[in-house]
Amino acid sequence: MMEAVLVIDMIREFVTGKFGFEGARRIVPPLKRVLTKAREKGVCVIFACDSHQIGDPELSVWGEHAMKGTADAEVIPELTPASGELVIKKRTYSSFFGTELEKVLREAGVTHLILTGVVTDICVRHTAADAFFRGFRLTVLSDCTASPQELSHSEALDYMKRMYGARILSSGELLEEWG
Repeated sequence: MMEAVLVIDMIREFVTGKFGFEGARRIVPPLKRVLTKAREKGVCVIFACDSHQIGDPELSVWGEHAMKGTADAEVIPELTPASGELVIKKRTYSSFFGTELEKVLREAGVTHLILTGVVTDICVRHTAADAFFRGFRLTVLSDCTASPQELSHSEALDYMKRMYGARILSSGELLEEWG
């Protein structure tokens, strides 16, 4: 089983910017531990980041945010991608829609995605759906994902478990599995 860790929307806009929230900041330390171990083990790490352009449908719901080419659309400094790690620029909730993510995963032989990042009930959940529809196995890390409302977070985790067969693990449980 080839795994990849997908880090969703851990960008300034959602951590410290206009849409930043405490939960997004709280998941940084466990996520850093997961990324460190993934890199040690040679597990593929990919970042998927909102990078909007004028006219994107999402802007009619949320207003302008994470606009392409701005600092708000960049990965937070604490999680800076390592040399050679792919940063996918996405224009909607799903990391798959309109991006090269599926092609990259298939070429790397990845069959299992480990989802992390924000927001659990929006971009993480939509990415999980598209991954499931494409036949990828899923693990979602409960302490490396977050939503502004805790209830929305826990309901989204439950939904992904029920609807997509996702394993819901803590970062500690994953690190234990990895040895």
